[in-house]
Amino acid sequence: MKSNLTLWKKLALCLIFSSYAMALYAQQPVTGRVTAGDTVLPGVVVYIKGKGLNTQTDNNGRYSINAPAGAILTFSLMGYTSKEVAVNNRSTINVQLESSTQGLGEVVVVGYGTQKRKDLTGAIASLNATAYKDQPVLNASSALQGRVAGVSVANSSGAPGGAVKIRIRGANSINASNDPLYVIDGVALSSISIQDINVNDIASMEVLKDASATAIYGSRGANGVIIITTKSGKSGDMHLEYNGFLSTNSPMKKYKLLDAQGYATLANHIAGTNVFADPASYAGKTTDWQDLVFQTGTTQNHQLSVSGGTEKSRYYISGYYVNQSGLLLNTSQEKFALRANLDSRLSKKVSIGVGIFAGHSNSHNNGDIGGKGNPVMSALAWAPTEPVYDSGTQYNRFAISPIWANPYMTIKERKNDNSANSIVLNGRLKYDITDWLSLNVNVGLDANIARTAYLNNDWVSPGNPGSGQSSLENYTIQNSNSLTFHKKFNEKHDFTLMGIVEETSSKFNSFAASGSGLTSTSNGYNNLGLNTSQGISSTYTNWALLSYVGRASYTFNDKYLITATYRADGSSKFQSTANKWGYFPSVGLGWRLSEESFIKDLNIFSNLKLRGSWGITGNQSINPYSSLGLLSGVQYSYGGTTLYQGYLLGSPSNPDLKWETTKQTDIGVDMGLLGGRVNITADYYNKNTKDLLLQVPIASYDGGGTMYKNVGAVNNKGFEVFVEVAAVQTPDFSWTATINASSYRNKVTSLGKDSILYRPVIGGGLINTNIQVVKTGQALGAFYLIPWQGIYTSDDNTLGYKTGDNHYRDVSGNGSIGYEDRVIAGSALPKFLWGFNNNFHYKQFELNVFVQASHGNKIFNATYAGIAAPTSDVKYPTLAESANYATSKNTGAEWADPASKTNRSYVESTQYLQDGSYVRLKNISLSYSLLKKTTRFADIRFTLSAQNLYTITKYKGYDPEATSTSATSDADAGIDLGAYPSPRTVTFGVNISL
Repeated sequence: MKSNLTLWKKLALCLIFSSYAMALYAQQPVTGRVTAGDTVLPGVVVYIKGKGLNTQTDNNGRYSINAPAGAILTFSLMGYTSKEVAVNNRSTINVQLESSTQGLGEVVVVGYGTQKRKDLTGAIASLNATAYKDQPVLNASSALQGRVAGVSVANSSGAPGGAVKIRIRGANSINASNDPLYVIDGVALSSISIQDINVNDIASMEVLKDASATAIYGSRGANGVIIITTKSGKSGDMHLEYNGFLSTNSPMKKYKLLDAQGYATLANHIAGTNVFADPASYAGKTTDWQDLVFQTGTTQNHQLSVSGGTEKSRYYISGYYVNQSGLLLNTSQEKFALRANLDSRLSKKVSIGVGIFAGHSNSHNNGDIGGKGNPVMSALAWAPTEPVYDSGTQYNRFAISPIWANPYMTIKERKNDNSANSIVLNGRLKYDITDWLSLNVNVGLDANIARTAYLNNDWVSPGNPGSGQSSLENYTIQNSNSLTFHKKFNEKHDFTLMGIVEETSSKFNSFAASGSGLTSTSNGYNNLGLNTSQGISSTYTNWALLSYVGRASYTFNDKYLITATYRADGSSKFQSTANKWGYFPSVGLGWRLSEESFIKDLNIFSNLKLRGSWGITGNQSINPYSSLGLLSGVQYSYGGTTLYQGYLLGSPSNPDLKWETTKQTDIGVDMGLLGGRVNITADYYNKNTKDLLLQVPIASYDGGGTMYKNVGAVNNKGFEVFVEVAAVQTPDFSWTATINASSYRNKVTSLGKDSILYRPVIGGGLINTNIQVVKTGQALGAFYLIPWQGIYTSDDNTLGYKTGDNHYRDVSGNGSIGYEDRVIAGSALPKFLWGFNNNFHYKQFELNVFVQASHGNKIFNATYAGIAAPTSDVKYPTLAESANYATSKNTGAEWADPASKTNRSYVESTQYLQDGSYVRLKNISLSYSLLKKTTRFADIRFTLSAQNLYTITKYKGYDPEATSTSATSDADAGIDLGAYPSPRTVTFGVNISL
């Protein structure tokens, strides 16, 4: 009886469970509409999670699907964050998706406000943090590289925290800055750089490219604007997130050099005598100087953030730590930072916000590593026959070649430390006076307080050790006040009017003390008084801007768009009242063809818009007081031992100096195809910059030196295209891709009375004349070199060269070869850039493959030149291929006989100008996600990735991105004089989201 009762209980339980399961999985029709803001979204894939059943929304954003009452629906569309919604017995489910890239409903930051992307008339590109979420990005510049059309990003130095050059639509100016303006949460950065900002805090970046978009920033918009919006909290439960990764860094490539035996053999041939008595005795005794100065470095990055809030108050607080050891021995950087973003609605009309960022960094030996003869160059040039030490711990200071110091000694004994504190504060208030009129007040501060100290011990500076310290403080305060009117009439007329008053003030001061003849190095650089010879210096500058801005936008019937901007900027950098003010108008027009019935009837485009804009922007990025007559300090002894302070005439006054201005025209089209699965943005632009702020040389008979004048003009033009494609969209697998490409043409169209300006000599001693010029009709960064035409295969009796000698073209026709034969031989500026980013999703796996490329630029490889042929600096070459020199039996060799008495090897020739084009596998990463329902406490994502994994290039140096010229210059560019290369990295990362 008992067993029968148990059986009945089991049957009852089965019946109850079956009934529940039937209710749970009974199919019922579910309908709804998918939107983004007030924009309907066609082509959204709607599927039942775990079942594979799917459908898509129609042109009105509507869908219908049969789903069990307890099912979970997933909504997915490229450019938007996927969303999961439980059915819960509902028959109607309307869903709003949030944009992750460039959806029509996306709200875009446009400068002093926001605008819907569909209403834009300017050329603005957006980059969401999701585009690089699985990549170990350490700074915002790395996030931008290869992902935004019209933006060129080059890592000039691979050192931890190294310099980066960012250009938007080319370079406009010769002497003034070409850096874009960076605006973070409404604060225009002046005292710190984009490298100081914690990239993990960035929610999105908008790149303003044409004059319609940038003219609202007037004087600082000529080089484009990058607007950074940091993360903020959302109402709801507290959200805790950890991001961390660990990377190993190694060289991407190495030079192929001669071993000790081959080097000794070649040295004997060049010298014509036995420099090395028995080269064979050096077999197996090669000193690999490359291996000695390079190391396998590591990078660790940790970020912890907490966010949340209520409908009235929201918060986002984060902290991060980075520790990076460089690719070169004894180089490193450590960074800490904290951020707090707080937003609160005090009433229905008043809301306030506060943003606080504070960062600290410690850098070791990451600055200039010494120019010519630095450890990178000398590690390649030092004789492989030489030991590191003479005996014990006594460094081998001098080699048979070159004249430079022992690279291992230099890099081990060098001590140069920099610590910096970066601060960005901003407070904002919004007062909704009415539902159509609002007041916004933003007060911001960005500051940089830094200290540098160095010690040159007896190894670095033989017989004359020294030390020094310097400090600087830079503060910029900004106050922006805007009044915005926005009203819609009769559902057809949409007006927005904005008026802005803005003040900016920046102060900079520095102090430096240094000396030589240090009596003891036991205190490092902490007791400068021990220097027997001492010197001090200090600087102070102060500049200010006062600005008045107006912007008007009008949309008719959601089809026809117009935006007009006018800004007046007054700068303290110019003397006369008439020249202090610059005036910057712009206008942009748009036509949403996709809203016209004749386009809708085609049933092809989900979006189609034509854009056109024109405007003027300005540049005043010169040092304060540059237009004033200045005196230069000098000390003179008057024949005795006591020094007296005196003054010489410095730069003369120029009260006529005024704004450098850029006029830009842009024509663009935005289109969406296949229900939004393919989106294309294309632009053509033409920029003309005139009245360049140019440092013009003064004739020696007039006192010499230089002065700033408004001289010359530069033109930039090009095409840009950005394509995003949802190639495959299924419940289990998806493939989305973005492709961007940009072409550039830069040309100097005028230099006033001059046709050519010679740039300073870089690498004096190895390079003995100017190898770059600014020339009318040519691009900036133009190389000026003697044409090298290979190796003579027969004697040249006219010029006196023999078979096997270097063959140079006698351009001047004077019967000899010299610097008068130099010609324009290409430019350091790239002509074409592209990036190809792919994301593959399969269930909980995600694969990212990102390729980035640059084409058309030249690099003068002075590093290669220094090790390829005998020079006054390097007596015997070390490059392996240089041993394949021309002889009577080796007539097809590419290298001249280094022992020839008639040969002349010009470093300043096209022989060492190389193609800097490259295609690089920038990132490949594989991620796996464990969902909270599995772990029971958090979503966890593991990522294994590699960066700079493979590079296709003809460049023979370490890295086609690296350069020894300043990242702030475009007239001097593309010279590799032992530049610090970027590493290849392998990374393991973890993301934990609670």
